[in-house]
This record gives sequence, C-alpha cells and structure tokens, in this order.
Amino acid sequence: MFAFLRARSLREGFLRGRRAWTAVGVVVWGFRLVRRLAARRPQIVGSERLEPGQSITITASDR
Repeated sequence: MFAFLRARSLREGFLRGRRAWTAVGVVVWGFRLVRRLAARRPQIVGSERLEPGQSITITASDR
C-alpha cells in the first residue's frame, strides 16, 4: 500500500502538480524517513581478524 502511495504521489503530485497527491507524498515519504532514522542499528564494539587456529572467548560481566 505504501509503495503504491509513494509512486503515485511522485507521479501525480510532484510531476503533475496536484496538491492533494503532493500532501500525500509529504506524509508517506516523511513517515518513511522517520522510520529509517529511528531504526536500531547494531553497535560494533570491536573487530579482529582471526588467523587459523586462533579463537576468542566472549564473556559478560554484571555492572
């Protein structure tokens, strides 16, 4: 549904200048932007390359 509204708002609102579709486009594209900005991303704490035969141990400690 949102893909249809995004495509239709671009075609009808931004290219043909219809105000109602422009408003729909602003809302739909704005919602998508906010959702992307608020998405959780994994936090990388460390990165190491392991050679053959090496291993790592991951432990958690209470604070």
